[in-house]
Amino acid sequence: MSGFEVYIKDILNERGINEHDKKDLEFEIKDHLILLKNEYLDKGLSENEAIKLSIKDFGESNSIGNSIKNNLPSHNKYPDFTFREKIQCLSEMFLIYFLLLFSCVTFLEKYVNSIFFYVCAALVVTLTSFLFINKKVNNDKNKVKNIIRINIQFFIIEKIVMSLFFIIALPIRGGTNILETKLPLMNFYIFNWIYIIGFILLTLISVIITKYVMNKVTHNIKNNYNNTITSTILFIASILFIIMYILIPNRFYVLRKILISIMGSDITDVSRNAFFMVINNNFIIPNIGLIILIILCIRLVLHIKKKGFKSIL
Repeated sequence: MSGFEVYIKDILNERGINEHDKKDLEFEIKDHLILLKNEYLDKGLSENEAIKLSIKDFGESNSIGNSIKNNLPSHNKYPDFTFREKIQCLSEMFLIYFLLLFSCVTFLEKYVNSIFFYVCAALVVTLTSFLFINKKVNNDKNKVKNIIRINIQFFIIEKIVMSLFFIIALPIRGGTNILETKLPLMNFYIFNWIYIIGFILLTLISVIITKYVMNKVTHNIKNNYNNTITSTILFIASILFIIMYILIPNRFYVLRKILISIMGSDITDVSRNAFFMVINNNFIIPNIGLIILIILCIRLVLHIKKKGFKSIL
């Protein structure tokens, strides 16, 4: 890798710049550096000396990189969704969705299976996709297209995941298997007509607002940072693991039954702190979610130390 390539990589990488702009910037910066190098070569300097002086003239990589990112004409937005953005959007939608489920089951149990719950479930996920897409995409036509696609994909995946959960969980809880029950499918949460109609209506509202309003509102809103898929999934996994750690063994019946089957005895004693819990004085469960979150925080601190605080703004 040449001196220019290393320098350009240091300028553009790990600053959350979208891939579309990054490719254009690579060519622009390289062309400018080559012009500077040729000027020094014309003065009789060697290749290595010309490269070093060209880089020095161009500026310190962190300050240049952060300045370029903060002044992108695209406001660091994509013309269309990439595969990475689709995965991140769906991941954030499922995070919000599961947070709502866990919150209602744990703290607002009386609202489960109510109109309030179904409307909120549809609202939080459609609002998440609406905000994510309007912040990440700068093409109005592609915004509408991606809202429709992402919401349809979420709806299908959510039905599959929750159907599998009920198929597994109901027999564990002593209920009737969803495949064997004679009740209408609409009686089950996953096929509730209020949720389905609410989801469709809110998706249509998102499309209408995006098409006729958001093109004026979000034009100057900047997309601060584009996370990697790994970072997004790890963060979401850490939150879900922390929630599971808080809920077990008393709140989450299915996990309690799984723990009992693993240990071979009933749960009689539980002691816990922020990092681990001890069940029956011999079975230890670490707070995996907190460990992952701490690792991500350490990575963030190291990133800021290396690239500067402005790299995440």
